[in-house]
Amino acid sequence: MVNRFLRALFYWPIRITATCEPIPFEPLKHIKIDPNKQIVYIMVSSSVGNMLTVERLTKQLGWPSPFEDIVIGQKKLPRTAYLRDPTFFGSTGRARDISGTIFQWFAASREINEDLQIIPISVLWSRDPSIEGAAIRGIDLATPVWRKFLTLTFAGRDNCTIISEPCSAFYLEERLQSVGDYILRKIILNRLVALHFLRKARTIVGRPFPNRSRLLHELVQRQGTQSAIAEAMEKDGKSKEELEKKAYEIFDIMVADTRYPLLRFFNTIISLIWKRIYHGQSIVGANKVRNLVQNGYEIIYIPCHRSHMDYILLLFAIFHEGLPIPQVASGDNLNFFPVGQIIRRCGSYFIRRKMKGDTFYTALFREYLSVLFERGYATEFFIEGGRSRTGRTLPPRTGMVSMTVQAQLRGIERPIVFIPTYLGYEHVMEVGSYMHELEGAAKKKESIKGLFGIFKRLRYYGRGYVTFGEPVIVPRFLNKHVPNWHDYIDPTGNSRPEWLYDTVNQLSHEIIIKLNDSASVNAINLCALAIIGDADHTLSINMLKRCLKLYLLVLSCDERRKGLMPSGSLDTIIAQALELKKFRVYDVGEDMKFVRPSRGQTLQLTYFQNNILHLVALPALIASVIIRNGHISRANVISHTRSLFYFLKHELFTPITEDELDSFINKYINVFVKGGYILDLDHNMLALSGDGYEELLILSNSIRLNLVRYLIAVTLLRQINDGTLTKNDFVTACVDLCKEVPAEVTNNSPEFADPIMFNIMCDTFVRHSYFSYSENGTIIPEHNKIVKLAQAAEPLLAAKLVRHLKTEIENIKSHNVLGREAAKAAQAEAAAKRTPDTEAVSATADERPIISNDSAKAENKTHSAAISEDKIESGAAACEDKMQSVSEFLDDKDAKS
Repeated sequence: MVNRFLRALFYWPIRITATCEPIPFEPLKHIKIDPNKQIVYIMVSSSVGNMLTVERLTKQLGWPSPFEDIVIGQKKLPRTAYLRDPTFFGSTGRARDISGTIFQWFAASREINEDLQIIPISVLWSRDPSIEGAAIRGIDLATPVWRKFLTLTFAGRDNCTIISEPCSAFYLEERLQSVGDYILRKIILNRLVALHFLRKARTIVGRPFPNRSRLLHELVQRQGTQSAIAEAMEKDGKSKEELEKKAYEIFDIMVADTRYPLLRFFNTIISLIWKRIYHGQSIVGANKVRNLVQNGYEIIYIPCHRSHMDYILLLFAIFHEGLPIPQVASGDNLNFFPVGQIIRRCGSYFIRRKMKGDTFYTALFREYLSVLFERGYATEFFIEGGRSRTGRTLPPRTGMVSMTVQAQLRGIERPIVFIPTYLGYEHVMEVGSYMHELEGAAKKKESIKGLFGIFKRLRYYGRGYVTFGEPVIVPRFLNKHVPNWHDYIDPTGNSRPEWLYDTVNQLSHEIIIKLNDSASVNAINLCALAIIGDADHTLSINMLKRCLKLYLLVLSCDERRKGLMPSGSLDTIIAQALELKKFRVYDVGEDMKFVRPSRGQTLQLTYFQNNILHLVALPALIASVIIRNGHISRANVISHTRSLFYFLKHELFTPITEDELDSFINKYINVFVKGGYILDLDHNMLALSGDGYEELLILSNSIRLNLVRYLIAVTLLRQINDGTLTKNDFVTACVDLCKEVPAEVTNNSPEFADPIMFNIMCDTFVRHSYFSYSENGTIIPEHNKIVKLAQAAEPLLAAKLVRHLKTEIENIKSHNVLGREAAKAAQAEAAAKRTPDTEAVSATADERPIISNDSAKAENKTHSAAISEDKIESGAAACEDKMQSVSEFLDDKDAKS
């Protein structure tokens, strides 16, 4: 009766002043409920505020109310059991014997032989971890009624309601039966329930924040800092006081100053902004992180870096999934007024973007990281360093990973685990500026004006995707690769074993691979793959659907893609992509609709295609091999695919290991056969089918630019002698040659000549012994292996393109890259002697320098035009069925718009 009165009295006040934020964020996706079994609840407190909050949540989920009784057979029992009752003034509460109600459930369910689902639910009215040593009020410290009233009134919107996995009543009873004494059994059950709620609360709230001023002084006096000061004294001759003052100033700039009220305020703002510009978000894998936290692991989030929105999306996911709020590594470029002060109080610590060579600063930062790990604070940093301008995952920066391994070598008790975290978007607000930067525009420096400029671009951006990937546990990794690593534990932090460099590189590579493996596939990614893969970037709606069907078939071959792919129909996927206005639909009559982007939209679609290119690189390569050969044995497909896939694997960080490569090749071939794209003939021979050829060709085109880059590099390597080029010269020559490739081949893509790709390629060449470096840093090619690679790559590209590239490089021996300035001077002198008319006619391939410059580009226009008159063979087949009238119609539409 009292409960009914209080329930009616406080229903609307609590409904207005308090929210109900469930953890996990989407309970029905994560909590497995058997609809054939009845549900009962275990809670910490029987307070009306808690009960009304849980009732509100259960109503949303379609579960029974905690206020209702449960009927089991002929018995009517309470549906909810509590650990304690609240008191008006007391701070301890009245303890309840929760075992009495639970044992009644056991007896009743045994009588009718029907199991019950026991769901523990706890309600926290604040996630404020407070200061070290303070108890969490409401969990291990009761909240008096008067204080609960104030909390609900003024802080009710900081609620988080934690739902645990259901426990079988039969299972729990069986476990307790192993304890013979009935009284002891009751005591154990009460303690188990209390411990469960305490561990859940501590997992979500996280470690208490440190006192910053006290931490700064402690950092200066730590052994690692003092060792760095002693080394600096010996090296620079400065006094200890001067260096301690310098260390304090560095730590003062570096160390975070986390304030929970500000975090809570910004989470509210972020949630409003997020709901305003994004349609929703998909969060996958949070349970894995929660389990690791509960088991005492030190969590390090490693997100990919696509946008400044990464901070917002990840904080949103962490906050709403009840995961530990991390201390975030931020570049010192963001430490400007007032942004620096704000994000510092949101948990960011600032580090220099380049630390190489400054051993004193590096030692101090290593010491700060060690403190964070020793005290159990979650951390976060971007392993790529900066934001990706191309949409691909960038090569890992190993500095932070190395410091993390060294922290583990100091003997800290908590095992460190990296959580690769994929952040995906259907639109990135900076994508336009990325394209300008790839075309040569200078990168804009972060400023308060640029920050407020973001608000001008707030519009509908589709959906966001967060995937917490497979964790990489540092001690487990070291056990596998360095079994005796425990012998190198050094509490001072000075341990630098010989194996550290190679092991850190392997660890960083594994993190990047697992990061790519957790990539989510969305509608705009799939549509971008199809549209960019077409030679004219123009597809009928019917052809677009057929391409999407092929992509979904290919992606579904990998079991790891489950839960990371769009679940709607093909029409739904296309509709979601059209919402983002990245391409247009043209209706040319007679039920014929085509999609085509503008040039600016084409560049943006290339970016979104690159987000998942690593997932289709292998099937695209297989399709290329089959298309170019037409009739080929399965064994030869595997052989040719293997010879080139290593380069795609290292460039795109494809998540396929050597052991499973042959298995995946056969899986993709079988999918092509099953879908009717190729024929499986006698004697293990494969042949192209008449059906599905065009979509198979569009799939193969997704890696065409990668193959062109390989051909450029290999053709250049075949023409150089030992000691001619350094790595930097080779990369520069490749980039300049990329700029001479006709626009029909490159699709005017500014990322085609990205030096990062050729730097990765050089590492792959060295790893697989295609070339090595001499003592003075010049390249020594292994010509036999290079010829074999060229023979594998050339047949997959158009013959005219291959001849053009060979023509461009045929004079490489006579043009030393190191002497390019002399070549420019000689060319300018020759140009001055010619008349303008003669110059236009006499510009031949033999006269042009291999390394392009502005004047050379002007002379090359005639030559490039001649080359580009003939369409590249690989794109011509895709457009044979398109009518000229359709193309004219589309051009006219674009001109009018």
